[in-house]
Amino acid sequence: MEKVGVIGAGAMGSALLERLKLAGAQVIAYDPVPQALAAARALGAESAPSAEAVGRAATIIDVVVRSDQDMLDCMMGGEGLLEGVRPGSLILLHSTILPQTTRKVADAARRRGVDVIDACMVGVPKVVRAGDLSFLVGGPAELVERARPHLLRMGRQLLHMGPLGAGNVAKLIKNLVTGSETLIIHEAIQIGQAAGIPYRDALEMMRQVYSGTILNRWQESFDPSGAGPMPRAGHSVFVKDIPLVAELARHCGLDLPITQGLAAAGKRLVKAKAS
Repeated sequence: MEKVGVIGAGAMGSALLERLKLAGAQVIAYDPVPQALAAARALGAESAPSAEAVGRAATIIDVVVRSDQDMLDCMMGGEGLLEGVRPGSLILLHSTILPQTTRKVADAARRRGVDVIDACMVGVPKVVRAGDLSFLVGGPAELVERARPHLLRMGRQLLHMGPLGAGNVAKLIKNLVTGSETLIIHEAIQIGQAAGIPYRDALEMMRQVYSGTILNRWQESFDPSGAGPMPRAGHSVFVKDIPLVAELARHCGLDLPITQGLAAAGKRLVKAKAS
């Protein structure tokens, strides 16, 4: 069994450590925050003084840091992981970062005989602890298969999205959809409230009449053959309903950029379909 290294023992990293402890994995961990490193030790991990030291000890390494710059720093900065990692090791980048950052790290690692894949996480810490984490993975198939047993000790499913960086892209567009829903609901309840509907009543109304996400039936609105991404339905909503909502918002004196942008985008989409 490969020895596991974990860099980053914050909220998500510590949740992964809990899953690895349940699986009986041998783990060495590093975090620059002393309290986080102490929490990793409490979960049974051996502590390391640096990311470089993790690289010297482990053969499969999970990197769970917050930002693109954090990733570059912990990988290629002073006492970074690539200073100590051994040839033949596999590094899994779990952070929500740009695919360009992943490829930059992978290029530097490749020069040292080390492999890198992106394995982005879909789930919050409580989801991880419950064993329901999903991984969106990018990289060569043989490396994904090497990582599969390890990843499935921490989560319930692995979706191989394509080449290196595809996991990053998948996580970003998934978060785009999730975040956009919250933002447009925020604008919708502002319109309702300005027109006399208390926002809590508007939210409860939408909950009760909600017909479910389009993703549960995407084949009805998008071409399942893969011939193109243009929506096949929604002409009336795009041409009439959303522009009416945008007009209502203006009448209410509201500046709602997402609603106005959607009205314009819907009209462009219908025009493009007709051409």
